Amino acid sequence: MKIIQWFMTTIVAALVLLSLYTWKVSQPIFNENLDQQSLLQEFEIAPIERALTFARLLTGEVLLVVGTHSTGVEALDLAAVSDRSFTDSLDAINELGADQLRAIASYTQQAQSYTWDQLGIPVNGTYPHIAAGTNYRDHADEVGHTGDPFVFPKFSRITGWNANVNDGARLDYEVELCAVALTDYSVQRPARLGYILCGDYTDRWLLIKEMEIGGAMGVTGFAAGKGGESRFPVGSLLVVPEAEDFHQEIELTLYLNGNLRQRSSAGLMIWPPYKVLNKALADCKVPYFMGTQETLVTPSCRGVPAGTLLLTGTPGGVMFKVATLWSPLSYLSEGDEVVSWGTYLGFMRNRISARSR
Repeated sequence: MKIIQWFMTTIVAALVLLSLYTWKVSQPIFNENLDQQSLLQEFEIAPIERALTFARLLTGEVLLVVGTHSTGVEALDLAAVSDRSFTDSLDAINELGADQLRAIASYTQQAQSYTWDQLGIPVNGTYPHIAAGTNYRDHADEVGHTGDPFVFPKFSRITGWNANVNDGARLDYEVELCAVALTDYSVQRPARLGYILCGDYTDRWLLIKEMEIGGAMGVTGFAAGKGGESRFPVGSLLVVPEAEDFHQEIELTLYLNGNLRQRSSAGLMIWPPYKVLNKALADCKVPYFMGTQETLVTPSCRGVPAGTLLLTGTPGGVMFKVATLWSPLSYLSEGDEVVSWGTYLGFMRNRISARSR
């Protein structure tokens, strides 16, 4: 009996220690709360001479954004001021060109006010998308990855800035800077890039379950764990800069239930967006797996189609740690609210909803 009692006491003590350690490593790395009203009032778009900002109404009209106010944006309806019809921000950019768009931006007397709730997704998006893993050193360190960044396919349709995200077994958030190719991209003919705030939600349990331990990173587990319905919300603004290194000015921030969880400069990413695109094309014949289904990271080795979103990685501060995988309490659950911000890119507000049955 004493041996059994000692054994049970040891088990209980080990569980208590494990629970305490799990709680400790799951705590935020920041101690700051969200002041959403202040952030909204301070938000500004990029200066017109350095970048153009686009939005699209839920009713379909493409807008050129020329200013902001506390509840939304000031913008020009491009169809009304150019006598042309557009169904996608990329159409307007490619048809009108930067010079004409800057000239249109001076028609400030024709600008109208729009609330955030009137804004939808600024681009149609070309499915599937491409993602980079562990492209920030602090995130690579926190998840225990010591190699180079890697790429994988993102099999989720984009949803709006305020769309719900379905719960998962171990659902985790990631705030990311998404790049989007304005025209077809190839190594020989690189395309200009625009930028959108985005969220990459992951079922860590499914990812680990389907990952081949010891195999090449990204090839197994990631397509399944990071894919699926509602797992890819994007912001309402598309920013198209003049300078290639413009992304280095962007700060990414994420709050969970009002508590700061992630904050970093996009300038700290290891591989810049063009290198991620080139890596995807270099790996265009590598078989990736979603469950048992074989797939590719990009549909063609010739190039990446215009409108493809490129998730460039997330900074440190995610919920996943090796020690937390056993505990569902360490992850997102129904009713949680995730608010993300990006310099010049606006914000997203996404609530976790019950899983579809």
